[in-house]
Amino acid sequence: MAKQPVTMAVAGLGRAGWDIHVRAIRSRNDFKLVEVMDQDATRREEAKAEFGCDAYPDWKSLLKNSKAELVVVATQSQDHAWMSCQALAAGKHVLCEKPVATKSSDLEKVMTAAKKSKGLFTVHQSARFAPELLHIQEVVKSGKLGRIFNIQRNACGFSRRNDWQTFSKYGGGQLNNNGVHLIDQVLQVLNSPAVSVFGDLQQILNPGDVEDHVNVVFRTESGAVGEVQIAVCALSLPTWVVMGTKGSLISDGKTSKLRYLAGKLKPLKPIDSLAVAGRRYGTSTGEKLEFIEEEIPASATSKKNYYDYLYDSIRNKKPLFVTPESVYRTMQVLKLARKGTKFV
Repeated sequence: MAKQPVTMAVAGLGRAGWDIHVRAIRSRNDFKLVEVMDQDATRREEAKAEFGCDAYPDWKSLLKNSKAELVVVATQSQDHAWMSCQALAAGKHVLCEKPVATKSSDLEKVMTAAKKSKGLFTVHQSARFAPELLHIQEVVKSGKLGRIFNIQRNACGFSRRNDWQTFSKYGGGQLNNNGVHLIDQVLQVLNSPAVSVFGDLQQILNPGDVEDHVNVVFRTESGAVGEVQIAVCALSLPTWVVMGTKGSLISDGKTSKLRYLAGKLKPLKPIDSLAVAGRRYGTSTGEKLEFIEEEIPASATSKKNYYDYLYDSIRNKKPLFVTPESVYRTMQVLKLARKGTKFV
């Protein structure tokens, strides 16, 4: 039986709207682009020529005339929350591009609107489908590393930009742009909300009035620590470092190296004495631990993508893969990371 396609409107035909969302459904038969909105006439004509869809120059016109079931909000960051609220009030399903809001209080308004609406609300936290993240989750689930107590997530670069992402009035900055993905990924692996957060945000290379260097450290309810760094760094750092009670993983995003205990640790009692036998450091037994070492591709077995899950949620009433509540946890970390910096 042929799938009944979900009719879809895309608001904003920039990099996210056109190159991510339109591109994602271009070859699918379960989503159909029926409407677009953009201020740029050339972009509207491009969409009309390819898809035969209706095209509107502004949000008000789109929402007034829209017959689409799903509205994708892919405008600039400062518009995401209020547009999502209005689309939900109109009875639409809403997929909002990240960051869902520039303030966690605005996300709270969207969540309230979603509870009153008949439509579903979700956020495009697409990095949850990144092969390297799915790979990390598979390794953690295997138990090879034991209980995870520290994760470091790094992204390095040494280049400049001067587009709208360098302005706070548009919701720009590295924390909103890339930090929201990386922090969300670490929270997904640790599977526990953050209870304390430290943020170091600096403006190093770029013009404008937002941060381009980010360092966020947070402790979760479970006691594990996550560290996310988007560094102005001309050399590469590991993209992932995962530390567990049985071993560790280090990855460059393509290949992961694992080193973990071959067996169980025997009980070891502390010796309460200042006079150490043989004046030696370490254990009195001269314990030698045996390790297993692996080098494996940083990829996962799952091939499903965001729109696969979204279709199941809309048509088959399956639970949302990205819930507003899970995104709220991420937004709280972003909020606390700004505290005490000039980029509040």
